Amino acid sequence: MAKGLEAMIRLHKWQLDEKKRQMFDLERMKDDLIAKKNKLANDLKTEQKNILETNVVNINYSNYAASIMERQEVLSKSLSEIDLSILDMKDELSGAFNELKKFETVQERKLEREKIKLARREQEALDEISSQIYKRQREIRNKKRQA
Repeated sequence: MAKGLEAMIRLHKWQLDEKKRQMFDLERMKDDLIAKKNKLANDLKTEQKNILETNVVNINYSNYAASIMERQEVLSKSLSEIDLSILDMKDELSGAFNELKKFETVQERKLEREKIKLARREQEALDEISSQIYKRQREIRNKKRQA
């Protein structure tokens, strides 16, 4: 049972580590999407500033602005989906951690029971030795009285 329990603990630790890695990947994806969305907004502002400074009407600007806004909208939807995935992953992480703790608690209790059992056996052995010493000393005293 001990080896099976250790194997289960290793398995659950590995699963927890995998979920942590997945969570890290999701967070990194979210950061990347936010950076892309901010870059698009900055690019749009820069283009608007350039048009205002040059006083030249750019026919392509409206198409450019529309495509930027469309990409920002797509990025916003992706961010929403990733946020949901992060929430789900947090729940999975919590569940994996709780499962690991269950097995670790079982192992701790098992080790504690074994420790108590060993201490009891040691005490019984010491009690037996004490009993034998007492009997020998009593026999020696009885022999001295008889002699």
